Amino acid sequence: MDASEALQKHAQRPDEYPLTEVTVNGVDYLAFGDHAFKKDTLTSLEVYPHNGQEFYSLESLVCFLKYSNEGHGFYVKEAAAANVRAVTRIDRKNVTNFLKGDGSEFSGNLSMESGISLKQLTQGFEPPEAKKPRLDVDEATTTVPTADQNAQPEKKKEEVEIRALNNDLTKDRIAEMRRKRQKNLEKGIVNIDESLSTLTSASLPKTRIHRTRENVMLGVRDLSNVLEVIQSAQRQWDIDEKKEKVAAVHSIAGGRDQQQQRSGYSRYAQEAFAHEKTKEIQTEGSFIGSNLTALKQGNSAPNPTPPSAFRPPIAPVIPKPTTSSTLATSSSGKRASRSPIIIVPSAMNTMVNLYNVRDILQNFQFVSVEQRRKETNKKPQDLAIQRQKNGTTYNIRVIDQAEKLGSDDWDRVIGVFVMGVGWQFKGWKWNGNPTDIFTHVPAFHLYFDSNKPCPQVMQWNCQKIPISATKRHMDKAKFQAIWEQIEHFVRKHKPHLNQRLGLH
Repeated sequence: MDASEALQKHAQRPDEYPLTEVTVNGVDYLAFGDHAFKKDTLTSLEVYPHNGQEFYSLESLVCFLKYSNEGHGFYVKEAAAANVRAVTRIDRKNVTNFLKGDGSEFSGNLSMESGISLKQLTQGFEPPEAKKPRLDVDEATTTVPTADQNAQPEKKKEEVEIRALNNDLTKDRIAEMRRKRQKNLEKGIVNIDESLSTLTSASLPKTRIHRTRENVMLGVRDLSNVLEVIQSAQRQWDIDEKKEKVAAVHSIAGGRDQQQQRSGYSRYAQEAFAHEKTKEIQTEGSFIGSNLTALKQGNSAPNPTPPSAFRPPIAPVIPKPTTSSTLATSSSGKRASRSPIIIVPSAMNTMVNLYNVRDILQNFQFVSVEQRRKETNKKPQDLAIQRQKNGTTYNIRVIDQAEKLGSDDWDRVIGVFVMGVGWQFKGWKWNGNPTDIFTHVPAFHLYFDSNKPCPQVMQWNCQKIPISATKRHMDKAKFQAIWEQIEHFVRKHKPHLNQRLGLH
């Protein structure tokens, strides 16, 4: 039985093949039942990219089996603390399937060595005569426990040979460390995992429980009435909003009635005087004042008709109610945004969209859409990313619905990410023709370097950017090149956006 087979049987039947760590003559062994192997024994499981040059060691897979139920980040930290090689994220699924009994993922050509019997291993290195327990004990020297003594016999401690490991860990130092550990065991220090349910502030006043997302949400307060309070407040807000709308309508109607009761003629309300006689209409009257000659003379000429007689009364200014709909209209209609715009695909089967565009363009690190989708409950509709330039932060708007952009908005588009299909440009400017779009706007296409771009993308005038599937340290240079292309395009074709991007 080789090391890989023994580890697989231990993972499936731990009771029949228990794991034991043994040190014999300064060499560490891992025993599965009666089969012992050295810790650094290589298994048949290859390391990615599975070229037959590197294999995982036995202690590396044992450490992975111990923390297989934990997160990958936690496991990597524990493997680094144990000074063993960690199983990569790519091989994680294959190693798990192998331990469960499916070894079809690995076809290593490494010649495996059979294990050593644990009994023979331990018997082959017997302690010297000075350390052996005496077996020829005279019956007269044996003592029988009396009634006053403890009825249960004490367990005999196994004698283990102590050897110096190096200059620092001498025999005396190791013996002192063992005595200190034995004292701690005799004091009865409680394991945290076993007594976590019994720990209270009264028993351990100086102990603080580690706070996580799970135990923070476990509280004693009843928050079932929170939704009722929010619903009642929402109903009150709706009632107040309706009252404000009704009051605004009545105020506008009252202002119109008051405006119709004016005396005199106004060219801005000729319909109100259509029923009156023509001789009463003074066409020279105006609310502006006198003519140009009167202004030159300093209003010295007599004015037969005072301007106030013909000036229409000014209707009272009624402030509009500040409702949510009014704010939305003013923010989207009257106050147009001036931030530059970047367009990303709206589909899920792409390498960049609104889920992970902040990681790519702001944090310069590639994170897959699937990972961000699991962490985020709702897809963002309109996103703003920040760009640091010369110590100043600039905001760039990112959208995935380009068909809603107007002609002025297209003048602020500084980049487009394409996914390789023609229907992405349906409803866009320039009749959705990719050739015309990429002439006016710089385009980028992300793909893994292990694959090839789509054949249709190869015919387009867009920047092809390969991304490594494993080497995350190369992401920053790739994504900074995207910003360099965008800034070069803005300086040359859209200089009115230089100030918005901190360019000179």
